Amino acid sequence: MSYWDRVLIRRVSRRRGLAALGAGTAAAAFLAACGGEDEGGISTPGGNGSSGDTSGLVSEITDTSDVAKRGGVIKWYSSSEPNHFDGGVQGQAQLNVFNGLAYGSLVQNKPGYKEAASNTEVVPDLATSWEFAPDGLSVTFKLRDGVKWQNLPPVSGRPFDAEDVIANWTRYEAKGGNKAANSNKANPSAPIVSVTATDKSTVVYRLAQPTSFILQRLATMTTGEAGTQLPREADNGFDPRTGQIGTGGFILDTYEPSVRLLYRRNPDYWNTKEPYADTLEMPLLPQYPTALAQFQTGNLYAYPVLSTDIVATKQQSPEIAMYKNLASSANPSAMVGFGWLPLANGEKSPFLDVRVRRALSMSFDREAFIDVFSNVSRYEDDGLPVETFYFTSMGYLPDVTLDPREGSFGGNAKYFEYNPEEAKKLIDAAYPNGMPEFESKRIIGTQFGLDHQDQVEVLDNYAREVGFKPIPKQLDYNLEYLPQIVTQQGKFNGWAYRFGATSSADPVDYFVWRYWSKSGATSGSLGFGGPDGSLGDQSGDPEVDSLIERAMQETDNAQRITLVHDLQKVLAGQMYGVTRPGIGSGFTLAWPALGNAQVFQNDSRGSSAGAPGTPYTWWIDSSKRPLSS
Repeated sequence: MSYWDRVLIRRVSRRRGLAALGAGTAAAAFLAACGGEDEGGISTPGGNGSSGDTSGLVSEITDTSDVAKRGGVIKWYSSSEPNHFDGGVQGQAQLNVFNGLAYGSLVQNKPGYKEAASNTEVVPDLATSWEFAPDGLSVTFKLRDGVKWQNLPPVSGRPFDAEDVIANWTRYEAKGGNKAANSNKANPSAPIVSVTATDKSTVVYRLAQPTSFILQRLATMTTGEAGTQLPREADNGFDPRTGQIGTGGFILDTYEPSVRLLYRRNPDYWNTKEPYADTLEMPLLPQYPTALAQFQTGNLYAYPVLSTDIVATKQQSPEIAMYKNLASSANPSAMVGFGWLPLANGEKSPFLDVRVRRALSMSFDREAFIDVFSNVSRYEDDGLPVETFYFTSMGYLPDVTLDPREGSFGGNAKYFEYNPEEAKKLIDAAYPNGMPEFESKRIIGTQFGLDHQDQVEVLDNYAREVGFKPIPKQLDYNLEYLPQIVTQQGKFNGWAYRFGATSSADPVDYFVWRYWSKSGATSGSLGFGGPDGSLGDQSGDPEVDSLIERAMQETDNAQRITLVHDLQKVLAGQMYGVTRPGIGSGFTLAWPALGNAQVFQNDSRGSSAGAPGTPYTWWIDSSKRPLSS
C-alpha cells in the first residue's frame, strides 16, 4: 500500500471528504472495505500544532553575510528554457528567473528575512528614492548615480539614465504583454498615464488615479510586466529576443539550447557587494528524476524536491541541509470562479445565489485537503514542525492574510468551516427539487502542477457530497481556457478552476485584479454585481469596490493592510470566488556549501518557486559539502 493510500485512509476515516479522490481510486476502494482510525489532528498557526522539530533533520537558517567570500561557481538548474529572451514583451514563466538575473528595475520587492515576505514594501534598486504627489496622481523617482549597462555592444557599458526609462515605457506601451493592466492608453482603468523626465536622473510617472501598489508594479520582474528596464537600444541595434543587456548583477555568457545557460558576475554592477559568486551554471533539466539525482550527487547545490521526497532525500544524503519554509503569495493560485450566464438547459446561473456560493465553501474539508496536498501527516510522523494556513479570498501572506479559525475574523468565519450538513440545507433551500447539472471547467494537463487534476477531483467531490452536480469539462489551456475563461469576467456558464498571475505581488493589487469591477477585460473580475452578487451585470459590489478604492489611495502600509483585512471579512460573506483550501508549511533542501540559503526570501531578482533565496545573496563556502571531502 502506498503512502498516499495510507494517508487517505487515515484522514478520510476522520472526515469523509477525501473519498472525493474518486470511487475508482485504490484509496477509496480500500476505505470502503476496511475503514480506518484517526491518528491525530493537524498543526495550526500560533503554536496550536507541532511544538518543534523532534526529527533532528531541520537546519537553522543562518545569515553568513558577514563572512561571505567572493568567487566560486553556483551550480543551480532550470527545468525549462525560454522561447526567447525579451522579458519586456511576452509573459513566459520559463524566462522569469533569467529576466531577474540580467535586468534591473526601479525598485525591488523587500525580501523577508529568514521568513516569507509580506510583499507590501519595496526597496531601492535603479532608483534611490521616490515621492508621491500630495494628490497621489504622480510619483517621482530619483535615479541612482553610477549605474552602467552591461558592457556588451551596442550598449557598451554606457550610463543608465532617464532617457532609458522613457524609451522602455514607450516600447512597453506598444508591445508589452500585459500593457492593458498598466497603460492607461490601452485600458482607461489602468494606472499609468505617462512617463516623463525632468532631468537625466529624475523620472515622473503620472497616474490616472491614486495607486498605492504602483511601486510593486514597477518592482515586478515577471516577463511581460512593466518593471523590467531594457536599454533604449532595444529594437534599435539590440535584439532583446536573442540576448540580454541589462543593469543586473549577472551577464548572460553562454546559452546552449537544450543544454545549459551560464551567467558570469557583472564587474560593473552598481552594488559592489552582490552578487558574490563569479559564475552561475544552470543546466537545463526538464526531467525530475534526472535533476533529483544530480542534486543528490552534489552536481546541483539547490533543487525544489517534491514534498513527498523531501525526507527520503535528506535521509539518503544526510549532508544536505533541510530548511523550513513557506511558499507565500497573495494569489491563491486556484479558485473556483463562478459563471453568471445561464446554464446549458436555459436555467439561470445557480451561483448568482449567495447561499449556493456559501454552501460550496462549507463543503470543503480544508484540514483534510491541506493534510494530503501539503504532506502534513507524513511530516508530523517524521517529527517535523508543520503549520497550516487557510486561504480566505486571497492566498497566504504573513501578517496580511487573516486566519478564519481565530476569533478576530468575525461572524463570516463560519463559511470556512467544514459543515456539510449546513451546506446541504443551503442547497435545499435554494433548490428544493435538487440543483441542476452544470459544467466544471478545468484545464487539461499539468501546467498548474503535477497534482492539479487530483486537487480538482477532490474539490468537485466535496461539492457533490452536499448536492452540487458538476460535470467535468476539460479545456485546452491556450485554445479554450485563455480565451473562454480568463478574459471573460464570469461570462461563461458553470464554474471554472481559475488561475493566473497578478501584475504584482502586492495584496491590494491582487484584490484589484480579482475583485474590482473596473479592472477591465484582462482582469480576473468575477462579473457579479449588486450588494449580494445576484445581478451578474458586472456593476460590482459597492462595498467591495469602495474598500479596494480606499486601499488604492492609501500609502500608509499599516492602513493598507487593515483595509485588506476588511476586504477578507466582507468577501467571506459573499464568496464571489471560493479559493482552494490552503497550504501547509514545507521544507526545502540545499547543500551546506550554498551560503545564506533561505536567509533572504521572495527577492524578485532571479528567485524561483522552491528556491532557497536568490543567487544575488548566495555565496560559495568551499569548506562545506559537497565541495569539501
